[in-house]
Amino acid sequence: MVIGPARVAGLVWIAYFGLSIAGGGLKILPLSLAANAVYLVVAVVLFQLLAPADRLIALALLPLAAVGCLIQSIGMIQDDRDIQRTALAFFGLFDAVLGYLLLRSRVAPPLIGYALMVGGLGSFTLISPQTPAPLAAVAFGVAALAEGGLVLWLLVTGQAFP
Repeated sequence: MVIGPARVAGLVWIAYFGLSIAGGGLKILPLSLAANAVYLVVAVVLFQLLAPADRLIALALLPLAAVGCLIQSIGMIQDDRDIQRTALAFFGLFDAVLGYLLLRSRVAPPLIGYALMVGGLGSFTLISPQTPAPLAAVAFGVAALAEGGLVLWLLVTGQAFP
């Protein structure tokens, strides 16, 4: 059985979530760093899936994910929350670009694309330590729910939105 690119993206994303939760929850740095490496694979798979919508914009996913993962990894190694917060700016922009590409490609329902754009741009504001906690929680929550919704869509349907 051949697994299509949409399901591959969903499966790799699930692997990322699993490693990230295990690494953070168990406080095992190598697992957290491995999760960041898997996130780069997620970005590559998403690039391949969404490049037909707009290759140049899809290409932006790669450096945004790479820089975000690098900064987050440095923050994890140094146990510095401020450095890790900086990575959120890149991940927020990643989500915003991903949302745009989803809207252009019709790979997922438009609601997921819009939610990723709103959540991603909101997450970009988390770089500031002065961001009010309720606003930060909403921005992060919208982005997390949108990513989770996209993963479920990719896994369940394995195809583009009709």
